[in-house]
Amino acid sequence: MLTKDEIQTRKIPGRIAELAPFPLQRIHIELTNVCNFDCTFCPKQEMTRKYEYMEYERAVAIIDEIAEYRMAEKITFHVMGEPFMHPRFFDILDHAASVGVKTGITTNGTYLNDEIGAKLETISVSQLNISLQTPDEESFKTRKTRRLDFEQYKAKILEFIGRCLRHETPPKLKLHFLNTAIQREVPGEDWSLGTMSVINNTKELRRTFAYWANEIHKICPDLSEKDRKTVFDKIGGLSAYKWNVVQVAPNVYFETYILDTWGNAFVGDNYVPSRIGYCSALSDHFAILCNGDLVYCCKDYNGKTAAGNVFKNSIVDILNSPAILTAVEGFKNFKVVHPYCQKCLGGSNWLKSVGNQLGSIVIWKFLKDIFYKKS
Repeated sequence: MLTKDEIQTRKIPGRIAELAPFPLQRIHIELTNVCNFDCTFCPKQEMTRKYEYMEYERAVAIIDEIAEYRMAEKITFHVMGEPFMHPRFFDILDHAASVGVKTGITTNGTYLNDEIGAKLETISVSQLNISLQTPDEESFKTRKTRRLDFEQYKAKILEFIGRCLRHETPPKLKLHFLNTAIQREVPGEDWSLGTMSVINNTKELRRTFAYWANEIHKICPDLSEKDRKTVFDKIGGLSAYKWNVVQVAPNVYFETYILDTWGNAFVGDNYVPSRIGYCSALSDHFAILCNGDLVYCCKDYNGKTAAGNVFKNSIVDILNSPAILTAVEGFKNFKVVHPYCQKCLGGSNWLKSVGNQLGSIVIWKFLKDIFYKKS
């Protein structure tokens, strides 16, 4: 186990350094695929991987290699599962901080409390994403939790945010909301696992954000009426038909996520695969699952794009493997190589497949910088 002083940053060797801009934006590490929620919009029901936890020593070794080559701007603990369920999660966070690696956490919020808040104050976590997703009592039913009702869930999250805002250096807090405004019934698609209704139109989006912003303002210290008005003016100009990020208080942001099929996870085997398209997987991020498999992106919940196992080979060696290099070069030439990627960027019928293929090139290659503005 290395310390920050012992790590000498080295340039990543091999062809991958020519194809991808290191450091990448992020690397996802899945410490566990176990979750205490059973959300209908999550592909957990479709996941065939066994449930497990990554061993502490293996997680530390991964972080050390990432730090050694400065592979990414930050590590995000997220793919499947709830990271706070890992028995040594804070030891892992502490080690990442000790070697100078920034970390982000994505959580469903159920484990957030004063004790967690106090621990986070002593560990350098740059961003905490709270998957609120279902912001009212009716939509919360889709989380299928047996020991927590919506009012308890809401109170837990607000109390935790209030605690974090009293930190000397609060982490960046993002509340994620599902947006179902552009979801449509498409012939041939089975949405029985994912169909739900959360934010269906612009009016509902503005109303939901205004309600939660008001709740945040009740616990936010020293927020002036002028600042409050600025927030509500921003909310009043939002549209449900695009990606949204709004700062509602110092260090607190709301963000909408469009409900999709997790790479067509819910469409079965009746789909039209993509032949052309573009994806930023491997050029701005990749993921490591709790069993050690290195996969192309965080949507690969079942490990279908596994290019190697970091418990057996180094991350650098896997990134320079033929499977990874071929996939990256393919995307650079707008060719979709891997069968899983062909399904992800395809569609349940010919028309939707063509739309997804062309849309992936236009949006993710040419318009991404417009959609993803830095705060």
